Amino acid sequence: MKKLLLPLLFLPNICSSEWVSLTPSDLLDYQIVTANAYSFAEEGLYIKHKEKFSFSSSLPCSKKQFVAITDEKLRNSTLSTLMFAIASGKTVRFYIDGCTKDYPHVVSTMLKN
Repeated sequence: MKKLLLPLLFLPNICSSEWVSLTPSDLLDYQIVTANAYSFAEEGLYIKHKEKFSFSSSLPCSKKQFVAITDEKLRNSTLSTLMFAIASGKTVRFYIDGCTKDYPHVVSTMLKN
């Protein structure tokens, strides 16, 4: 029983999920990566903060200046949302569920007023 409890105690730190925000003034760059373009990144949309995204949890990803959207439908809608946010001066929020190849992995996006 004790062997099972130890991994469960550390599970919240490993599987941390949270929302992070990006204002238009904090957007440094974004890139659409195609399949097999790089060995260090999956296919998807990568959005770069001019400094670093602010995570409240101990997310184990090493590349916290980026967020990665790997789902094709979410990638397309996020790119549209990002373009609208830039044009209108609004903040985009990303829900992170973990890491993909050391990049924070986005599973949901929303536009904040």
